[in-house]
Amino acid sequence: MANIKQLKHLEHLEDEMLNYGVDGCMAAVSFLKELRKMLGHQESAGFMQTKWDGAPSVVCGVDPLSGLFFVGTKSVFNKTEPKTCFTEEAIDGYYSGDLAEKLKFSLRYFSKLGIKGVIQGDLLFTDSTRNRETVNGEQLYTFRPNTITYGIPTDHDIGKQVGRSKIGVVFHTHYVGTELAEMQARAGAPIREFNKIPEVAVIDNDTPMNRVGFSKGEMQKFNNYIAKIERMCQICGDFLDELVGATGTTGDAKFHIASYLKQFFNNEIKNARSIGNIDESLYDLANFYHEKMSKELAKIKTPANLVKKRNLVYASENYLVDNVYKFKAMLTLYKELQAVKQMVIDKLDHLEEFRTFVQTEKGYKVTTPEGYVLHKDGSMIKFVNRLEFAYNNFTLQKQWR
Repeated sequence: MANIKQLKHLEHLEDEMLNYGVDGCMAAVSFLKELRKMLGHQESAGFMQTKWDGAPSVVCGVDPLSGLFFVGTKSVFNKTEPKTCFTEEAIDGYYSGDLAEKLKFSLRYFSKLGIKGVIQGDLLFTDSTRNRETVNGEQLYTFRPNTITYGIPTDHDIGKQVGRSKIGVVFHTHYVGTELAEMQARAGAPIREFNKIPEVAVIDNDTPMNRVGFSKGEMQKFNNYIAKIERMCQICGDFLDELVGATGTTGDAKFHIASYLKQFFNNEIKNARSIGNIDESLYDLANFYHEKMSKELAKIKTPANLVKKRNLVYASENYLVDNVYKFKAMLTLYKELQAVKQMVIDKLDHLEEFRTFVQTEKGYKVTTPEGYVLHKDGSMIKFVNRLEFAYNNFTLQKQWR
């Protein structure tokens, strides 16, 4: 599950059961078991990275066909008209404004790093977007590539590197393959093999899992979560598969409640609500679906089609009533996955050297890092505090950026 060919989108741990049913749920359990090895400092094939809220996402390296250095966005992987930029003139042909300028900086300076393959990263700053300011009594270099403002003390080794650089980036992915359109994403980038040049601050995003300390009691709690979730996956499995089978964006599926589960969970985050009381969450789900369907039905012009679609909505509302206990079990499982994920995030957040803030009308507000990405057997999954970061992303960015 969540096997990424080209890094365009990552899924949340708890959403895999909505994407793939019981297989997705068991994949989440498999990720958690691998994470248990890492937290227990056992030998593991897993790999954890800190997720950075950078922008834009830059793909760069040596084109395997021409042997020339290029930069671009994720559109370099397009099968038709890949936007692969070997020169600043090519960047101007595809892009404009701030994005074009950032890609020109990337081409100018990343080409000096001695990159041998194709890698991807998040741009953090250029010298015009990096500031020096005092925050909570600390002298920091700050930059805000997207929603989160990052700060690093000016006297820190990384801070000194940031202060003298022209551009900052975190590279997190490398690609294997013989042509761009077919390349496969792999975790990590060989940043220690790059040339060290003062113009580029390459920030390491490896999460130091060896510094995570779980007490005996915390490890037992984590194990209990895994056992409970695995058991619930088996209990809910058939229903999860049923929901996935009913999900869609066209035809009859567009009117089934299963198609609105992920939208519902995102809407709860936008409204700063977590799943607490299951009965209340079920009530909220029913109301959310009703409001969505009211808008859809209002678009229909012909009486015959309106009757047909109303019958679909009526059948879906009855489906919720007839399967109320299964829906409650699904919501409980979703809640448990969020809880065990947050238990890990709370430990990892204390490891970061960068300060993280969001901008409000009253100034900076301390927040947590965006999150983390767990890699296992070529697959990747997100560990993000959605109630904090995603809420900020939905609201503060639009208000204050």
